[in-house]
This record gives sequence, C-alpha cells and structure tokens, in this order.
Amino acid sequence: MAETAAHAPGTGAPLVIAGGEIVERSGRRRADIAVIDGRIAAVTPSATERGSAAAQDDDTAEAAARCAGTVIDAAGCVVSSGLVDLFCRLGEPGNEEAETVATATAAAALGGFTAVLAQPDTDPPLDRLGELAQLRHRATGGRCSVLAAATISADRAGHRLSPMAELADAGVRWFTDVGPLAHAGLLRRALQYAGPLGATVSVRPACSQLGGGAAMAEGAVSARMGLAGEPAASEELAAAAAIGAARMTDGRLHLDRISAARTVELVRAAKAEGIDISASVAAEHLLFVDADAEGYDTLLRADPPYRTAHDRDALVAGVNDRTIDAVVSGHSPVPPQAKDLPFEQAPPGVAALETCAAIVLDHPDIPLLTALDALAWRPAALAGAAHLGGGAIEPGQPANLVVIDLDRPWTPAARGSASMARNTPHLHRQMHALVLATVVAGHAVVADGVLCGHVGTVAALTSGTTR
Repeated sequence: MAETAAHAPGTGAPLVIAGGEIVERSGRRRADIAVIDGRIAAVTPSATERGSAAAQDDDTAEAAARCAGTVIDAAGCVVSSGLVDLFCRLGEPGNEEAETVATATAAAALGGFTAVLAQPDTDPPLDRLGELAQLRHRATGGRCSVLAAATISADRAGHRLSPMAELADAGVRWFTDVGPLAHAGLLRRALQYAGPLGATVSVRPACSQLGGGAAMAEGAVSARMGLAGEPAASEELAAAAAIGAARMTDGRLHLDRISAARTVELVRAAKAEGIDISASVAAEHLLFVDADAEGYDTLLRADPPYRTAHDRDALVAGVNDRTIDAVVSGHSPVPPQAKDLPFEQAPPGVAALETCAAIVLDHPDIPLLTALDALAWRPAALAGAAHLGGGAIEPGQPANLVVIDLDRPWTPAARGSASMARNTPHLHRQMHALVLATVVAGHAVVADGVLCGHVGTVAALTSGTTR
C-alpha cells in the first residue's frame, strides 16, 4: 500500500502511556507502554499492579522513557492500537476550499486515527504516478499517516483501466472509482488484474438506472418529502453483480459503505461461500434513518442515503457478527455554502473524522471489542497497514496508539474542530467517548484531547492528564 508516514520513526521524544487498560484482540490488561525512537520499547504492569516499590526500582526501558520524556496519564482510559479509516476524502487537489491534507490529517488525529486511506476522486483524480507523488508530498508532516488509493479507471471515466500494475509497483494496493462502476465488465477486468497484484478493488454498489445517487432512499419518507428515491434494490443488484464478478475471477472485492439489509445478507452468504470479499459501513448509517432527514436538513443528505430502521439494525448486526469488516468515517468535506441549497441539490456527505469513533464506541448495541475490531484491527489488516495502526501492542512494534476515555462527555461545538469543513449534523450532539491522546510513529500529536502545539511534542496541556 502506497503510504506517507506522518513522521519518520526514530525522531520522537521518549514517552510513556501510564495506567491505562490495553485492549487487544487477545485480551485486556492494565499496563504502561514506553515508547523510544518511535517504537514500543516496553509494556509492563502499571505501578498500581506492580506496587510502588517495584515502580521505584524499575530500571527498564520504561524507566528511561519516564526520565527522558513525557508521561501521558491514561488512568481510567482504554489504550488501543491506532484507528485506521478506509474512506477519507482529503480535499486537495480540487476541493481546497473545503479541506486540505493538513487540516484533514489533523482532524483524523483528533478522532484517534493514526492512518487514513485517501480516496482518489480528486481533481485531477489519482490515476497515475504523478498524482501519487503529489499526494505523498502533501501528506509529509501531516498529523497522521496517509495511505493512497488509486482509481480503477483512467481519468475515473469508467471506460478503460488505469495503469494498475504501474501503480501497484509504486505501492498502491487499493483501487476504487469511489462511486458505482459504469459496467460489470470493467469490474471483472479490474478484479482479474488486481488479483496477481495483491490489490483490492472497492466499489460502492449502486445502479444508476435504478435511481442510484438519488437524494433519499425510496420509501414512505421520500414519498412524503416529494423526492425521487434510490431503492434498496439499486444497491442489492449492484452488490450481487460485483460478488458474481469476484466469484468468476477470484479477485479481492470490497463493498464500500453498504446501506441495505439485503446487501448485508449477500455479503454474509458470499463469505460463507469462500469468496474473497470485505465490506464497510459509514458510522452515520449505524445511527440515522431516512426519517431523520424528513425536515430537509441538508446535513443529513448522505451517499448512500439513510434507509429504514430495519436496514440500520441489519447494519449493526453485520458489524457485530463481523459480516461488515470496517466502520469508516466516510469523511466528505464540502464548502459551507454548498449545503445552502435545496435538499435534492445539496451535495451529500458529512465531515466525520472527529466524530466517527465516538459514534461507534458510544453505540449502545456495539461492544467495545467489536467497535475496535471495526475501527482499527480489521481495517488495518485489509489495508495492509498494521505498521501504521491496528497492530500488536508489544515491544519492537511501531508506536501508533490511541488513548480513549469512554466516559468523558463532550460536544463537537464545545471541543472545536481541526477540519475546515463544517458539514456535520453532530455539532451539538453529546458524545461520551473522547480521544484523549493519539500517538503517531512515536509522536504525541494529540494530548489531553487537543492537538499538540508542535508535532511530536506536548504543549499547552491542562493539569492531570499529561505531565
């Protein structure tokens, strides 16, 4: 996977994350994590577990880090490997009025993401090596690491394949045109090419002939609003066709941001059949339904559209039984004036990097381990990015970590935002899971819930949390 690391390893000041509960797939433990030269140097029982005398006599790498660097107090918090977002629009090139790579990566760090997958639907689209080099340059020095996705089709026009082999040689492992593909034959060829390259082909399943891209889901709510709707069949038929192409080619298929109950069933059946398939859902689709948009609030226009409570419940169930592999932010920044249009004309999308994790971790029907699996561990595996987030918390591993207080009420309005985009329906929503610290390649980029004043240092922090 082509990537740009936010910071070069080996340059970060030593730090210790102390007193937190480390949560991994293998279990939970209360331990301190020492970080030296960008890597985890030691994971040892916390002082309360060892006893004060053992803490005073400790002469390990942790003691050296305590003496030389920063200590982040994680008492009462969960410590996890960094979150990885498989769908993030970074704004530039082409949408700098709404977002830049610098502001998007800062927002991602505030949301606990240590790596994001940049979508290629920019202007120009990322479909050749020149655009890839420019993205890497823009991402250098960002607040989190950036993974590059490239388009399936040249110029994102849907007619012929992009130079997939050339891009794969440069490290790209994820190909998507972001929206639906023009025809199934192109998807079949893409899967055939991607297989030997070890790459994933990602599609957002929808049929334009069946209203794909409509402002609302088709149903009673869209009828009351007087708006054309996208029926669930638009997604279901496109998903079935994509699964059929994956079955024919043995290619690796990802269904991006699914929204319909029947699609969840199709993915579940395809996995049982042994097809190499994964799927994601946007965090908002675990929360909202079509009726929430009945007031014509353009902040609730989404792609895909929100569907019924039955669909939402099926998506939640799909996350819980691992049919759905990843929850994504779906971060889609737009300029403020773009939402000041009639509902059906306003662009869809939510600025979601800072709220995605909180929505999932606060969800009453999604357990903590499941939430972290969908936000960190499985997305990292799918992207081949365990070295940038979602990896094991053990000595020698890169230090990409997040500290989360699961009971710290906050609102986006009170916290403030690093993103330039303001298209969020959550401005005054009270959330409870707050990212207190984000460590990227050994650098503390967020501490005490705010961006650090200088990358890799801890500045202007309030009492208690970091000392």
